[in-house]
Amino acid sequence: MARPREFDEQLALDQALEAFWSGSFAGTSTQDLCESTGLSRSSLYNTFSGKADIYRQSLERYGALKDEERSGYLQRRGTGRSVLQRLLTDIVTDQYESPDRRGCLVVNAAVEVGLTNADVAALARNNLHEFRALLGQLIARGQDDGSITSTTSADDLAAVVHATLNGLQVAGRVAIDRRDSARAVRTLMSLL
Repeated sequence: MARPREFDEQLALDQALEAFWSGSFAGTSTQDLCESTGLSRSSLYNTFSGKADIYRQSLERYGALKDEERSGYLQRRGTGRSVLQRLLTDIVTDQYESPDRRGCLVVNAAVEVGLTNADVAALARNNLHEFRALLGQLIARGQDDGSITSTTSADDLAAVVHATLNGLQVAGRVAIDRRDSARAVRTLMSLL
């Protein structure tokens, strides 16, 4: 008879998520996962079918956490413009205050393995689509309250905001200065 698990799977997944987010899929070894979760190799592989499965589940978990966090912006008071500005500023601030400028795990995953792993690509597309939809809702709110131009559709503006933000997150990992990112957000907002 198998022994019951004596650890919290959700906590182990959260710890694996942090390891992948701080490193990368390729840069995080099984030993790194064992060290970050506190699990032995056998416990790790009895719980998850392998490194790719842990990565996929980590991305799912990250997406769920970010959806929950970001949906709170829809409930905030203020104009669509002010709430959108706050969201973008918070994302840029979080990146520069995180260890190693980690950026967005989903964007990082899409860049690293999106072309070679269909499951990761599908998860990334879904998460990015949901975030872009949230941006569209905030922009539509701003168009309704008059704080954002309505000469271009909310969906089209959301695509521009989303692409700009993704670019800032990738560039922020390696080169761009925090002030440049903040200036890019201000300039982007001035175009809306």
